[in-house]
Amino acid sequence: MLMLSKHLPSTRTLQCFLAVAQELNFRRAAELLNMSQPPLSRQIKGLEHMLRVQLIVRDTHQVSLTTAGDVFKDEAYKILLALDLAVAGVKAGSHADDAAMVRMGLTSVINHSLMPGLNALVTDPAFTGGRALERAWSKRLVERVRGGALDLAIVGDIVTPTDDLAVETICSEPMILVLPASHPAAAKAEVDLAELGATPLFWFSRTDNPAFYDKCERSFRHVGYAAPRRLEPKDFTMLLASVAAGEGVALCPRSMQATSRIGVAYRALPPALARLLSIDVQVVSRAHETRAAVLDKVEAIRAALGS
Repeated sequence: MLMLSKHLPSTRTLQCFLAVAQELNFRRAAELLNMSQPPLSRQIKGLEHMLRVQLIVRDTHQVSLTTAGDVFKDEAYKILLALDLAVAGVKAGSHADDAAMVRMGLTSVINHSLMPGLNALVTDPAFTGGRALERAWSKRLVERVRGGALDLAIVGDIVTPTDDLAVETICSEPMILVLPASHPAAAKAEVDLAELGATPLFWFSRTDNPAFYDKCERSFRHVGYAAPRRLEPKDFTMLLASVAAGEGVALCPRSMQATSRIGVAYRALPPALARLLSIDVQVVSRAHETRAAVLDKVEAIRAALGS
């Protein structure tokens, strides 16, 4: 049945709503969508007017979903995922004769340029087929592999094997400390978390990466670290600006220290702690994958990173 209606939200409107529902913060949602806050707010108000129901409660202190908003979040996600799958299916069909075509993603949580084996691989046209790898947060890439929009993704310490996913750890990258250059501990080459006192830690939400979040929290409890937390900005340059301003400290993969910022110091953690907080780099594909082209890519990644 052909559906023509002026009373259906656009995909852009659904993306705006899901960004706010995920971040529960209009500023971060706007940054995620690469837009300013006023048009984002107009999209949400327009959606609520169209549906004649309040989806989001916003005051000076917090943003939260109403019961209707929580229900609509799940339905909106299903709609966009179905559309994503439909587009991926059409594209895959249009390349049915190209058996070597493999759609790949690479997490934005690590700086691959400082990982020689990985950098050589993802910049090699023979490996990429001349196509850029999709860059996104690990959680998003895993969703796209699961949904069929990607064939494999290189992600950071986020998933455990499930019935529908094959997950392989291919290497591990140490975490390092990011602190204000003016902090007394910055005078040392190696800094223990105990030396930071009550300085706030910029930290991510558990919903962003439950596996890695829980791993780190266990490590923090093991060493007795219980600093107050501040939600870290999604953009790494904004995180560095906040650290430089003395608002707190942060932890990041060692490869990210290539991003320099006046007023920020990168320092190593003690070896035992660095091991506890290391971030595993994983390759994720669909379980029971049989296409030789995809399996060959997984093998190439494994060989490049010495697994």
